[in-house]
Amino acid sequence: DDDDDDDEEEEVCPAGCEAELYAAVCELREARLDQEEVYSDFQKGVDAIKRENDVLVKREKGIAKALHETKQDIQAFQAEKQAKLNELYVMVTLAASQVHIENGMVPADLSSLLVFPADALRALQARPGQIADEKRELRRRQKALRVEHATMLRDQAAREARAEEHAARLRDVQMLKFGQMVDIAALDAVGVNRTAEEVRRRILAVETKQADELRVMRKALASAKMELKEATEHSTAKLNAVATLFERQQKLETDLNNGQASAPANTAGERRERQRLVSLVKVQAREVEALKIEINMLRRKGGHVYSAAEAQLAPPQPF
Repeated sequence: DDDDDDDEEEEVCPAGCEAELYAAVCELREARLDQEEVYSDFQKGVDAIKRENDVLVKREKGIAKALHETKQDIQAFQAEKQAKLNELYVMVTLAASQVHIENGMVPADLSSLLVFPADALRALQARPGQIADEKRELRRRQKALRVEHATMLRDQAAREARAEEHAARLRDVQMLKFGQMVDIAALDAVGVNRTAEEVRRRILAVETKQADELRVMRKALASAKMELKEATEHSTAKLNAVATLFERQQKLETDLNNGQASAPANTAGERRERQRLVSLVKVQAREVEALKIEINMLRRKGGHVYSAAEAQLAPPQPF
């Protein structure tokens, strides 16, 4: 019970503050807390993904390092294996038709002879002619490059002359406009920062969009306040009518009881009057029940209304 009392005290609107404004502030505060919870959840997810990514990156680096070391070990093993294989003596059988001696005589000791393929020998014999052809092609290309170099030198001299002419024209124009030389490079350095301008433009667009959304929300809030005010006034009028009907009902019941106590005999006129009063009380009771149903409907719509007991004790005043 104490906790419930504390909650009710915390939810009471402060003195001097409008109830509608306080309710709007409470709704905005709840919306902000919801957004903060959503942002916190997203941030936790992002942090978890970052940590997982860091672990995977470290694992990838370790795997890459192990793979590199394995490749190096394989290469070292292949080199060592090839070196060991090269140390082995291999016997090759040659036919007599495959052996050609330049001087035509077979020496007694064949250990100093070199076994060389005939195709490679013919290729070496044809190599001098190929080298001569390559030299002629290189000389032709050298001559063409010299001609191209001379042409490029002339173009460079012409461009330098045009650059000097443009520089002189630039100096004349600056002296005429500013009276002194202006550093164009410095002006370019302090010029407009396109990246910053783009960021400012995006910020302005976001602020404009947010301002439009805020205006729409304020219009919706004002409309809701107006509807709440109208519903409250309507419910207040209904409560006033209920209070009036209750007062009339009590007065009629009092008059009926007093009439019954003071009348010595039940005449026909008194019975008719009593029946009329009873009918009127029943009609007013039905009207009260209809008003109660309408008040309950207004309560479900969100408007604050007084209870029936409060209406009997003190009829509320209209806003």
